[in-house]
Amino acid sequence: MLLAKKIKLYIIVIITIILNNQNLTAFENKILFKIDNEIITTIDIYEEIKFLKVFNPKINSLSDVELFEISKNSLIKDKIKKIEIMKFVRELKVDDKFLLRLIERKYSRLNINSIKNFEKYLKKENLNIEIIKEKFIIELMWNDLIYQKFSKKVVIDKERIKNEISQNSQKKSQKEFLLSEIVFNVANKDEFNIKYQKILLDIEKVGFKKTALIHSNSDTATNGGLIGWVKEVNLNKSLKRVISELKPGQFSKPVRTSSGFIIIKIDEEKEYASKFNLADRMDEIIRFKTNEQLNQFSNMYLNKLKKNLIIYGL
Repeated sequence: MLLAKKIKLYIIVIITIILNNQNLTAFENKILFKIDNEIITTIDIYEEIKFLKVFNPKINSLSDVELFEISKNSLIKDKIKKIEIMKFVRELKVDDKFLLRLIERKYSRLNINSIKNFEKYLKKENLNIEIIKEKFIIELMWNDLIYQKFSKKVVIDKERIKNEISQNSQKKSQKEFLLSEIVFNVANKDEFNIKYQKILLDIEKVGFKKTALIHSNSDTATNGGLIGWVKEVNLNKSLKRVISELKPGQFSKPVRTSSGFIIIKIDEEKEYASKFNLADRMDEIIRFKTNEQLNQFSNMYLNKLKKNLIIYGL
């Protein structure tokens, strides 16, 4: 117990130094965690907090301890992905056109209109461009790895999709939802109850998006759990049923999935004119359901890797 208190105190001291010290040479760059041959240092935490603040300004109001936990978990996730990727390749490298496409998606969320302005923005925020570039490359290579490993396990019932489209073809308008999520894993029922209660308390205290940053295991966590706009017809039956019971601003109870539990929230809802084209609708739904299953495989695989790796540190 005494050791745990000392460790917590040490973490708080580190966080205070990291967040309040503009001159990094003023303190020693210490190794905080070690995962296989990868390390996480105080400088890494500092850079990750800056990165997360730029891409999700909502975290600015979180406590120092929460910022530390979020950045630590984000870095651990990246390190685990990197370790696994490097089992199959010699270097972290992707085609420039794929990297540029991802970067464009990232900076468009910040209302920036060009890569040149994006680079200026990063320099203004004192962010290390090479570190960010590596993060994006890891993201792309991890997605490719997941596709190579699990694409053949994706199950799509095309006949069922076709029938559902035909049933809805007479509707002049369809619903679309702006959704956010919190995804979490637990080992047993007791752990589930503790985790769920903590999530509920944090949602009440700091809101859904900040709680997603703190607790969610999904890649959407760094965006406050934001999934984006999803058409109702693209949702699987279980989520469609859950969402049908919610109004904008409300969130669901935890729903069990193959990759853990998900709490889903409707941020906004709207209707759009439904234009019936069977081939286009088939392609759209198949892409959505394929990505949905691949994301579940990604979460499952990452959780498995994490369990098999020993993380040394505080």
